[in-house]
Amino acid sequence: MSSESLTERFKRQEIYPNEFNHLAHLKVAWDYIHEYSMVEAREKFHQDIIKLTKVLGAEEKYHRTLTDFFLDYLYQVKWYLNHNGTSSESWALVEQECSLLIKNAKKLISYYYSDELINSDLARTQYVDADIMPLDRASLRFSEAEIPVFDLVEQDSPLIVSMPHHGQFIPYDVLEQMTDTALISADTDWYLVQLYDFLEELNVTRINANYSRYLIDLNRDSSGKVLYKGADNTELWPTSTFDLEPLYEEDEEPDAQEVARRTELYWKPYHQELERLIKHAKDKFGYCLLFEAHTIQSHVPRFFDGQLPDFNFGTNEGQTVNDELKAVLESFDTGDYSKIINGRFKGGFITRQYAKPDDNIFTIQLELSQITYLDEKLRLFDQEKAKKVSDVIKRLVLELLKNTIK
Repeated sequence: MSSESLTERFKRQEIYPNEFNHLAHLKVAWDYIHEYSMVEAREKFHQDIIKLTKVLGAEEKYHRTLTDFFLDYLYQVKWYLNHNGTSSESWALVEQECSLLIKNAKKLISYYYSDELINSDLARTQYVDADIMPLDRASLRFSEAEIPVFDLVEQDSPLIVSMPHHGQFIPYDVLEQMTDTALISADTDWYLVQLYDFLEELNVTRINANYSRYLIDLNRDSSGKVLYKGADNTELWPTSTFDLEPLYEEDEEPDAQEVARRTELYWKPYHQELERLIKHAKDKFGYCLLFEAHTIQSHVPRFFDGQLPDFNFGTNEGQTVNDELKAVLESFDTGDYSKIINGRFKGGFITRQYAKPDDNIFTIQLELSQITYLDEKLRLFDQEKAKKVSDVIKRLVLELLKNTIK
């Protein structure tokens, strides 16, 4: 039976007792969060499930906190699927991605709630906050296994698009050390996979990080060396957000041993894979172009005054490219979007580290203003705006591929 017909019968309280198991509960909740706003979905789902338990004579089955937990969890999953450029309405993808939710919900809940609290009368009758770990984007847990450090779509291409700040996840052992501010991952390069969804069509390799820059910044030197001398810098292990909100309580910042552990587990694998990809492209095509894809809020007073230009290219003052690529960036028409080359952003650690123009290995960083494709206040993907700017980026990628080597 389709989830749609199940949902309609659920709304009319026409569900048989043996039908409404855990999986059916989740499917109906998934439909609600797509049909209504989150506030409406929560209110309507609670009202309808209470009515159903009365009809079925199973009022003792209603659990207020668990109902809210599963709604919240599915809402975060919906964001995750959208964030990664896949259909956020596909229930089949939920079943595919969320093995804990489907097969071991008790284990999933245990990451957030103690048995004592979730089984209490208080939790059954009213919503109570998680006492182990808040449920949010950074803490989303799909399976017992850790999420991989990066996702890779490898193509037969001399161009590699790297997205080191795409991720939002933070491992539980680290989240426990951080303030709740970290859960929001506000300084993420939002929806990059979706924004660059044309890469597969162009047969271009993509690598994107899955973990938040708040865990370890993949675009910083693992030695901790400062990127911009004499300017405000975020660290290899960020201690504050771009808005200077602390990520750790006073005297709780990670020590050298903890930084070394994170570097080994999360920084090194990404860079080792980058090195492999670059070598493979160079060996096969005779050259490699590494394109660093980033985005940033249009206003970040910590780093610059006023509004940031839309397209911010960085080539470390021209040191990471050849004359052909310099000419492409200088002449490239961004249309209605403003452009600057080597302004405040001249290219991060990855752009500088891997460039070897004399050996036909080139790097370019694009720091795209998020105002070009987001509702910045809500950090939501704007389909119309995104399509327009994505077409410009696609045109740029084609120009770079055509003009890298002459």
